Amino acid sequence: AINGLFLLKVPYWIRYVVNAMLMIIGLIGVAFAFDFWFALVCIVVVGSSAAFGENVALGYLRLFPSKCVNAWSSGTGMAGVLGSAIYIIFGCSIGESNDKSQLKTLTKYAFLLTLPAVAVYLIAYFVIIKAPKTDDTFHRGDPSIQKPLNEEERSLLHGSDEGALTVESTLHRLRRCWGLVWWLSLNLCAVYLFEYVAQGCASKVRPASEYNKGCPELFAALSFCYQAGVFVSRSSVQLFQIKRVEVLSVLQFLNMVLWIFDVHYKFIPVYLLPALMIYVGLLGGASYVNIFYLLLHEDKYPEEDREFCINIVSLFITGGIVLGTALETVLFNTVLESD
Repeated sequence: AINGLFLLKVPYWIRYVVNAMLMIIGLIGVAFAFDFWFALVCIVVVGSSAAFGENVALGYLRLFPSKCVNAWSSGTGMAGVLGSAIYIIFGCSIGESNDKSQLKTLTKYAFLLTLPAVAVYLIAYFVIIKAPKTDDTFHRGDPSIQKPLNEEERSLLHGSDEGALTVESTLHRLRRCWGLVWWLSLNLCAVYLFEYVAQGCASKVRPASEYNKGCPELFAALSFCYQAGVFVSRSSVQLFQIKRVEVLSVLQFLNMVLWIFDVHYKFIPVYLLPALMIYVGLLGGASYVNIFYLLLHEDKYPEEDREFCINIVSLFITGGIVLGTALETVLFNTVLESD
């Protein structure tokens, strides 16, 4: 929200550097956390960095051909695969040991191991990725350059203070852009809600005796399958595009219902669970990449508002995650508590 409302005129390089600093602070803080609450605050910093960085990167993509969103989304999918793989590797290193000191040490190094990714992040922006030159009259390459005021804005400015105009214009712009993106926003929120509940259910779909044993551990293995599905579908927009994203939302809802029922009845054989979790990831990743492809590709979104529209939709990722984890918590503490 901060990026969309206040920072769109700030040069991209500043936003990238600030986000890199947030990553470093959060990861080091979690690695060396001295108690639960400090770790929780640092995790919030890491989460804020992820959301802020995603918004900035997606807005930056408006300067490139729309299918370049495939590269970004594929990278986010690979990040999930690598993260879950690291989790499995360190989990297998611990095995079924109850040595808490060993667990704490390995957890610290697991977070520190991700720090080099921050350097890659900065090198990618400053060295590797070059925005194409353009003679566009709206100066797409320079977010700080604004269009001249039109007649309506001049009349509003006359006899009023500039601050009032800014607030009025921002609210009017928000309403106008919301009218363009509300359907995509709600679908992205819904698909995240449904997939996070389904993914959380993976921790209870089998008897407790089948968890926390073996290598890879069952829940860690299912999480890896989910991330693999996300990676594949987030890399698919170069091959085909899906405009009816609501179909993906409906299918993911049915997925969620299936996993909730399986938590209680445990009727799905364990050997089918990996394939079903890959399917959860496929639907979620496909919804993500196709929604942002539409935002970057279709002419219905004005060029001068495209980044703002992207930021509005991106907020609903966080909304879906929060609602999904809240629903999962309620279910696990009420109707599914004994399962």
